Amino acid sequence: MAQTADREAAFEAAFSEHYTRVYGVLFRLLGDRAVAEDLTVETFWRLWQRAPRQVDNMAGWLYRVARRLGLNALRAARRRARYEQEAGAQALEDSAPPDPVQAAELAEQRSRVRAALRQMPERDAHLLTLRSTGLSYKELAAILGVAPSSVGTLLARAAEAFERHYEA
Repeated sequence: MAQTADREAAFEAAFSEHYTRVYGVLFRLLGDRAVAEDLTVETFWRLWQRAPRQVDNMAGWLYRVARRLGLNALRAARRRARYEQEAGAQALEDSAPPDPVQAAELAEQRSRVRAALRQMPERDAHLLTLRSTGLSYKELAAILGVAPSSVGTLLARAAEAFERHYEA
C-alpha cells in the first residue's frame, strides 16, 4: 500500500510540474487547443501506465511521448481534408484583434510561420517550437538526445533556416 501511495505522489508531482509545458509544446505543434489538451492527458496516462525506469529525466521522457503523440496527430490530420484542418485551427486560435486589418495581418503572419516551419527539417522546426515554450538548453538537449553544449549551435542554424524560409 505504501508503494501505491509513493507512486501516486510521484505521479501527482510530475503532473503538477510538467502539465503546463507539455500542453504548451503540443499546442504550438498542433495549433489546436482541444487536441493539445487531449494529447496532454494521453501523455500523462502513458506515464501512469508505464512510467520510465529512470526518474531523473522525467521531463525528457514526457516531452518525447508528447512529441510522438503530436506528430501522429499531425499525420492523421493530413489525411483529413485540408480545409477542415485550417478551419478548425483558425477557429481555435487565440482571440483575434478587434481590427479586421490586424486580424488579417495576424492570420497571414501565422500562416507564413507555419509554412516556413513545414519547409524546414523536422528536428529544426521542433527545436524552435520547443524553445519558444521556454525550455532550457538542458531540457532541449534531453528531449533531442544531444549534448547540451550543441543546443545553441542547433538553435542558431534552425533560426537561420527559419528566416530563409520565412522570407522566401
